[in-house]
Amino acid sequence: MSSKLFRQGVLGHGSVGTLSAAMLAAALLCQGLAPADAKAALPKKNEATVEAACNPKPESGDVVLPMPGGLSMAFRIAAVPTEGFLWDLSLHPGSPTAENERAFYDRPWKTSLSAPFSREDLPKAWQGLAPQGRNFYYLVAKYEVSRLQWKAVMEQGASLQPTAEDLKPMAGITWYEALDFTRRYTEWLLANHPEALPRYRGDARNTGFLRLPTEVEWEYAARGAHAVGTQELRREPFFVMKEGSSPRDYAVYQVPGTSHRAEDTVRIGSLAPNPLGLYDTAGNVAEMTMDSFRFSVGGKLHGSAGGFVRKGGSFLSGEEEIMPGRREEAAFFMKDGPMKARDLGFRPVISGINTPGGGRMDAVEKEYAKDGGGSAGDSQAQGPAGTPLEELDRLIAQAENEGIRTNLQSLRASIEAGNVAQEREKVAEAVAQLQSCVSTMESIRNYQFRIHVFRVQGDQTRDKLATAGGEKKAYLQKILASIEDGSKRTKAAIEKTIDLYKSSMDDVAELKDRHVKAALTSLRNAYKGNDAFNRRMAVNLGVVEAHYVKVLRRGRLTRDGILQDIQQSQGK
Repeated sequence: MSSKLFRQGVLGHGSVGTLSAAMLAAALLCQGLAPADAKAALPKKNEATVEAACNPKPESGDVVLPMPGGLSMAFRIAAVPTEGFLWDLSLHPGSPTAENERAFYDRPWKTSLSAPFSREDLPKAWQGLAPQGRNFYYLVAKYEVSRLQWKAVMEQGASLQPTAEDLKPMAGITWYEALDFTRRYTEWLLANHPEALPRYRGDARNTGFLRLPTEVEWEYAARGAHAVGTQELRREPFFVMKEGSSPRDYAVYQVPGTSHRAEDTVRIGSLAPNPLGLYDTAGNVAEMTMDSFRFSVGGKLHGSAGGFVRKGGSFLSGEEEIMPGRREEAAFFMKDGPMKARDLGFRPVISGINTPGGGRMDAVEKEYAKDGGGSAGDSQAQGPAGTPLEELDRLIAQAENEGIRTNLQSLRASIEAGNVAQEREKVAEAVAQLQSCVSTMESIRNYQFRIHVFRVQGDQTRDKLATAGGEKKAYLQKILASIEDGSKRTKAAIEKTIDLYKSSMDDVAELKDRHVKAALTSLRNAYKGNDAFNRRMAVNLGVVEAHYVKVLRRGRLTRDGILQDIQQSQGK
């Protein structure tokens, strides 16, 4: 936030010296800039304060916007790595563990993500908070919208003296009301604090605005966004947690058979944040998105759009339902009117349009032309005769003289050489991906063997325990506990490895079939050796090829099915 905004937007035009110390401290806290003596006077654990309803866990990376009544709303910057305006980040939202009856809800699907703001579009005070690199940016609310924040925007004249209930996320509202909140809050900011929103460089008309997140924006942020690696975005069913922690440290949800059974929502920011610094993306209240729900079929979203997508699960959900890839459909309307639920809330994002002024569209047009008209991969412009080479053959045959013919033949040879090089590159990519699948399958085999060893060791130790006594019995019990712990860890590792393998096979299925077939031929030749390693790799490749055919035909790979296929291939 700029110093100008702080002086005029938050404290008003009067002299700072006329404000009471309490008012100054409150204003500073709302900006995430509390002085040392204010930080020393921390509120009591269950005290209802404005700070507890706005930003109970302030951090240096927060972007804090003012709200009516002296409140504030904290956001975190999400960076999307891209090379330019027309580039985007390839993502596979959904659950890597989706199987059986949930597959057509949650199975990963291919999509892409970018964002509207360059670094130069962000207010100067934010630019230092934005991750370095070739990125575009959007902002995500750090917390679910609290009841007090809702009152400040939606209930004009309401008391903003917080109660314990005001610290909890707002719920029991319709999708349309949540949308109206983003509209009203944006209008208030534009009227009172226009400097608080991103402005496109060189564009005097367009501005950033608040809205509900798209499903992909929500899930990218919930998984940790740029704060985690690309593989972690796909591989982790939850997100990368701190060592020794579990989902219970991050989410309010139901755990049957334990004391961890939430009966209601809790105040925002009560538990630990995700890697991006967002709170309650899992549990507490489920969250609304802008997108209509569509089934996930064959690695893409089905064409029929229904209700809206709700994400993250709530205090009424089980552990599977709070995973970021989980997809639930919520109706816009029920028989008695617009749908609302006591466990459904929202968090807004700050976004903008894709076509602002200020020279961006000129840059986009140049980028589009440089990229060959937006073509991707091996697609090329075609002439009247079909392919570019066929068109050149036609022109060569009709050439008026030998000089033109020679030049055209040289051009044809150059294009043909380029096509060959491109094909080789695509095949090499397919080889690398298939090799990764083969290696992952070998890891699964090794984990299976370790589980078998643990099982044998466990049985042997139990047999000895049956007749042991005294110190020997205590010693054997420790050994058995260690074996069981090792077995449990290995089973968890094999599940993650299988999920990674399934995601990799989905990637392979998206390649051109001719490139995959050429890569399979190359790898069969590579594994022709008669030693133990090559024989095992050849068997793995055979299973991978069978799985590729199955996925290509829109079949589903399941954990049990993969393990069974590996087991059946053992004796080959």
